[in-house]
Amino acid sequence: MIDMAGAWRRLGLWRIRGQHIDRAAVLAHIEEGARLDARYALMVTLACGIAMLGLLQNSVAVIIGAMLISPLMGPIIALGMSLATFDFISMRRALKTLATGIALALAIAIGIVLVSPLQEATPEILARTEPTLFDLLVAVLSGIAGAYATITRKGETIVGVAIATALMPPLAVVGFGVATGNGGIAGGAGFLFMTNLLAIAFSATIVARWYRFGAADSPKQSAWQAGLIVAGFALLSIPLGFALRDIAARGLAERTIRTALDAAAAGAGGRISALRIERVGEVYAVDAVLLASRHRPGMAARIESQVESALGRPLQLQLREVLTTDDGALAAQADSLARLRESVAALQSDAQRRSAAQAAVDGMRAKAIAHLGAFDVLDGGKAARWRLRPQAGLDIAAARALESAMNAGSDGLRVAVVPALQALPAATLAAGDLDAAGAIDGDAPGNATLASIAWALSRWDVAEVRVVAGDRARGDAVAAWLRARGIRAEVSVAAGAGDAVRIGLP
Repeated sequence: MIDMAGAWRRLGLWRIRGQHIDRAAVLAHIEEGARLDARYALMVTLACGIAMLGLLQNSVAVIIGAMLISPLMGPIIALGMSLATFDFISMRRALKTLATGIALALAIAIGIVLVSPLQEATPEILARTEPTLFDLLVAVLSGIAGAYATITRKGETIVGVAIATALMPPLAVVGFGVATGNGGIAGGAGFLFMTNLLAIAFSATIVARWYRFGAADSPKQSAWQAGLIVAGFALLSIPLGFALRDIAARGLAERTIRTALDAAAAGAGGRISALRIERVGEVYAVDAVLLASRHRPGMAARIESQVESALGRPLQLQLREVLTTDDGALAAQADSLARLRESVAALQSDAQRRSAAQAAVDGMRAKAIAHLGAFDVLDGGKAARWRLRPQAGLDIAAARALESAMNAGSDGLRVAVVPALQALPAATLAAGDLDAAGAIDGDAPGNATLASIAWALSRWDVAEVRVVAGDRARGDAVAAWLRARGIRAEVSVAAGAGDAVRIGLP
């Protein structure tokens, strides 16, 4: 059994040893730590700036590193000590220093967030927006440790870091919430900051009274102190206790939901691959992805009913099923696909054998056409153009005859044959081939040659030529014949040309 009498005796001896503390030196040291000067402002600026950057980067190491230079311990301990000794002058000075530090830290945090490209709430930021009763206990223990270290002058720096850790990050998160316009984040972090601040200050007051600071206080003053501390802790504990209970209930509900989903998935031969749970008022909204080998009708409704009965709260479940297959099914499918491939390959082989001859003929035909020229289909398949190459060996008359033969048996498809570019044949016109008006007689033998020349010029898109004849009369007659067909012609006379009339490009 624990020797309560011995423990109380040792606690009393510890307190008696504390009576030998130089209280004047301790008060002077605390007053110096609560002084508002340039050093204090610089340290607050640097600490808050580093803490804000660590929060934005979600870096715990940077956040802890920022606390090593925070000066918030001094005014908080001074506030608790002034409450213990009823020194309202020191209390006013500590409050002024603390308020200045808070305002400066908020300004620095807001400025950094406004100019930062990172403005998403990280897990480190969200972790400081839902204070609970545990946070109050952390602050109380930090305040006791800080006050003890300050009064006994043992390990002040390390304890100061612990206190600053509980204050500077929530203060920076308040600045983040203000800068981003998120009242929920700013309010939650602000409540955590005030909880830590008051709990640390009240704890410092309790430790100071234990070491008999304020021993000259009247019973009324001591009662007022005790009432203020008890009321402060009570007011802080009630909402924080409810918040802790709410978080615990939320955790229990999430575990219940996850267990029900996992059990249902296992019964369906699948598993839950993704799960998101949100609470909207009294309703839990659940979004889950189920990997299963086959569809299970009514599964979501059964899970909703089961979880609602266990939680006593309504549930909205969105269950998205992704069908998968097991190894056995995959093997069977692979075997079926293999047999199907063999059947298709056999059919293809037979078809290839039966069409081999036809394919060879088609290939030779394609090669022949490609050798003779380029065959283009125009106007959506209603017309075609065949540009002959010189290798085809067809003169203008033969190319024209080819076009006529192809169009004679066509069914709606008109083919225009373009002869290879070549010298135009000479048209022979005797003196008797001209009528009295000087025009070419319709029965002149040279008419067929001229018609082939006009056809070739239209296929080549030539609109202007030069006519060379042995005399002016025959040249003018041919030129007039060409102009009547939309081809401009210039005439020149060449002595010794005889009956031949040549047409060439200008």
